[in-house]
Amino acid sequence: MDVGKFKSIGFIGGGNFGKVFRVLDTLLNVERAIKIIQVKNAQEFIDAINEAQILEKCRHNHIVDIKEIDVYQISGNDFPCITTEYLKNGSAQGYLDKNFVTTKKAIQIITDVLFGLEQAHNQGIFHRDIKPGNILFADNGQAKLSDFGLAYGLSHQSFDFVGYNSHLPPEVLEGVTQDAISDLYSMGITFHRLLNNLKTLDLPFADDTEWLKALKKEKYPIRKYQPHIPAQVIKIAKRAIKADRKSRFPNCLQFRQALQKIPLAVEWFPIDKDSWKGKLGKETFELNLYSKRTGYFIDFKRNGRKVNDKCCEQIPDEETARDEFFKIIRETTIKV
Repeated sequence: MDVGKFKSIGFIGGGNFGKVFRVLDTLLNVERAIKIIQVKNAQEFIDAINEAQILEKCRHNHIVDIKEIDVYQISGNDFPCITTEYLKNGSAQGYLDKNFVTTKKAIQIITDVLFGLEQAHNQGIFHRDIKPGNILFADNGQAKLSDFGLAYGLSHQSFDFVGYNSHLPPEVLEGVTQDAISDLYSMGITFHRLLNNLKTLDLPFADDTEWLKALKKEKYPIRKYQPHIPAQVIKIAKRAIKADRKSRFPNCLQFRQALQKIPLAVEWFPIDKDSWKGKLGKETFELNLYSKRTGYFIDFKRNGRKVNDKCCEQIPDEETARDEFFKIIRETTIKV
C-alpha cells in the first residue's frame, strides 16, 4: 500500500490502532516503517498524535526512533501515519520463534530495553504493552523498545487497557491504573518467556476471577525454569514477577543493575538433548552426554581439548547424569 511519498515494500504486522508496513521514502531514498492508524473517532486520532509525541519526548538509543507524523489520504479517507526507522532485524518475538534464546541473549535484550523504559519513566510515560513483539533489534544488535500506542503520560488521558493480557500483573485486574511498577512486571514476564524460550503465553482460565487467583498465588505463569539457567538469574526473574508490588524491583535502574551484576561467562546453546556448544570470546566449548556399558559419561571440551576436571565417568543412572550435565552448564555460564 503506497502512502504519499512512501512506496510500499511489504507488510510487517498489525499493532494497536493500525497496521505497520515497510516502505521506501522516495524523496530521501531510505527505508522506513510506517504505522497507519485506523481512526474511528476524534479520541483515537488524539491518541495517535499522542503516540508520536511520546516517541519524540522519549528519544533514546534503546527506543525506536520516530521520523515524522502526518495525515495521508488512503482510499478516500484521512489516516494519521507515524513513520519510524525501519529495523530489518525484526523483533524479539521473531527471534524467539526461530531461534534458541540463550541466557546471555535474554539478559542482553532485557538490559537494553530497561535503558529505554527508564527514559520513558523519567518523562512520566508508561508503556503498558511490553512484550517480545514490541522489542526490535537495531543493526548493531542492540534491542529497542517500540510501539507506544498504549502509552500515556503526556496528557494523562484515561485509557482502557487493550494490550497483551497475559503480561498483566494482578493489581491491574483489580482496577489499579497501570504504572511504572506494572510496566516492570510486564518486562519481567517478557524476561521469563525469553529465558524459558516460551513462544507464546496463553491464558488457560475460564474467567478473570480464576485468572486473578492464579496470579496472586504466583501460579501463573508457572515459576519453572529450564535446567540450564543459573540460580542467580532465576532469582532476578522471580523477583520481577512477584504478585506483591512491594516485592518487585521498584524501578528500571535496580532491575537493570541486578542483571548487569551477573558475571556471565560461557554462552551455551543446545545442538540436541545430549550435546551443547558454547562460546566465550574466541574460545569454543562442547559438552556431550553419552552412555556405555559401565554407565553414563560427560565430556567437557575447551577449544577441542578435554578438560578432565569437568568431565564425569561411570554415572550410574541417566537422571543423575543429566542433573550433572546441566549443573556444569549452569556453573560455566557464570564462571569457567
